[in-house]
Amino acid sequence: MKVEVTRYLKSDGYPSRYWAVLVDGELLAVTVYRKGAEAVAEALINPHVTILQDSAEAGTGPGNASPGVASYRPR
Repeated sequence: MKVEVTRYLKSDGYPSRYWAVLVDGELLAVTVYRKGAEAVAEALINPHVTILQDSAEAGTGPGNASPGVASYRPR
């Protein structure tokens, strides 16, 4: 299985600002950021490796919520 990350080509053949993930030459995903496309490609190559990491500082989320606790703001 060949996985590659390249610029997404528009219908007229010119590169766009988006990034494409191709598997064996077939389009799998289009992302806005290169790092997102690389994360998708890495997940395909190494499916059992977790690439998401927790923040180094606890409670840095919205409203300084505790890690693992859902928080929301009432309307």
